[in-house]
Amino acid sequence: RAWKEHTYARANDILQRMIAQHAGGNEEARPDVCSFHAVIRACSRTVEATSSPEKHREALLLAISTVQHMKKSESHRPNAKSYLLLLQCCANLLPSGSVECEKALSSIFRSCRKDGLVNRQVLKQFQSTVSTEAYHREVVRDAPTYDGIKSLPETWTRSLGYRPRTRSGTDGDGMVTEKRNPIISVGGEVIGSTAYNDHRMRRRWEKKNQKVLQGGRS
Repeated sequence: RAWKEHTYARANDILQRMIAQHAGGNEEARPDVCSFHAVIRACSRTVEATSSPEKHREALLLAISTVQHMKKSESHRPNAKSYLLLLQCCANLLPSGSVECEKALSSIFRSCRKDGLVNRQVLKQFQSTVSTEAYHREVVRDAPTYDGIKSLPETWTRSLGYRPRTRSGTDGDGMVTEKRNPIISVGGEVIGSTAYNDHRMRRRWEKKNQKVLQGGRS
């Protein structure tokens, strides 16, 4: 049991040895993003080994510091999966519905959107673990509208690495118009920008969007 309780510490020890050995010239010990994710997953599983709130917070702090270390790195920057795992870890380790948990989740989400890494999975995870009020405040309230659909700002998704997809058309001045794809609605749906040229598709998404404007957990 004691071994299980400290799995996150053991995982971190392995990662730190890899970092040290690679810094010492051992190229085979180079950690990758998955190496850091293994530590976050181990932190999240602490809830299976102990009910101690102190251990849970210790594990969460390690998970957060792991992502912070990634943010300072040139070779293994965090990706959307990193933030998804961190949100899941936070939801697992802090009391559900507590002020502490909601503040921590909101802080993680703000960091994710600042880094431009909010994808569907991150958005859905955040939506499912915070209150309606928190989701509306962090996501819906200031979301821009695209053809009647509340959507995430492009800055929130700019680093996802999607291959640009464009459509071309000619406006009244003879200029070519290009729109980036995908667009993610506040409900977590990925919508191709070309779909908005179809009136029926637009009405469909407008109707669906009305159901998720409040967001969050019931």
